[in-house]
Amino acid sequence: MTGGDSTGQAADATRDGVRDDGDDALRADIAQFVTLERKGPWLMAYLVARRVEPGEGDGVRLEHQSRCFDRNTFRRVSAREFARLAGTSAKRVLALWQAWNRLAAEGVVPHAMALQPGTDVELPDAKQYPFYGENGYYRSLDGRSISPERREAIEREAATSGTRPSAITYVIGHPKAVKTALLADEATRAAAREALAEFDARQAAADAADRAAADDVTSHRQREFDDAQRRERESPAAEARAARDGSESEASMDVFNAMAEIRMAASRALALLHRRQIRFTADRAEAIAELCDGAVM
Repeated sequence: MTGGDSTGQAADATRDGVRDDGDDALRADIAQFVTLERKGPWLMAYLVARRVEPGEGDGVRLEHQSRCFDRNTFRRVSAREFARLAGTSAKRVLALWQAWNRLAAEGVVPHAMALQPGTDVELPDAKQYPFYGENGYYRSLDGRSISPERREAIEREAATSGTRPSAITYVIGHPKAVKTALLADEATRAAAREALAEFDARQAAADAADRAAADDVTSHRQREFDDAQRRERESPAAEARAARDGSESEASMDVFNAMAEIRMAASRALALLHRRQIRFTADRAEAIAELCDGAVM
């Protein structure tokens, strides 16, 4: 190399008589690091996705499985067998498998069971599609036997507090460690007391809401009962008023009819007196005069 070639001098530089491997090798390692940094987690998920079929061959070692596979199909094993051969946990393998398929559901990559040998798959960039973290596709609780109710509660509380669901899952999966931490560390005890106080406050608020709802229902039913009772009380009174009004009307009609009959009778008597000259005693004549006065009124 010439003395004017600074790059060559850097490549041939020696330290304590030991020659380094040069800039190209350094840049190659850095490029590999960047690639793994950006796509490494997705590379692991991809390898799991194309080699694992959950539930396939559970409990059967790879060497004991049938070797009759289609040449265009990836040979697949269970998550347990993959984990045994890779020296990791089946829970982690399942979580990687779920992360890949969670991204596949968005159409970014093929579904795990659709991967075929000889087909190139462009691995996603972890910066664009984060693998870990709050918005990441990898969730360690996917590999744990957690009921849907507990999973929903964990994810809800994680979103509220800004905590990763995997951290919460790890804690609830190690109750002895939680107990030990409470006994050993005051900060942990303080956090636990705060959490219990918040839990009690939430329970009290929920109980108050339940009681208020129950009171509303009871009040509504009481109002309906009172209205029904009032209607029952008012119904006989209304009937009595109607009967009384009817009786008064009928009585007035009877009086009117009777007075009309009296007047007609008096008119007939007067007509008889007019046609015939009849002599009455003084008493009878006085009584007839009173009857005539009543008929005229």
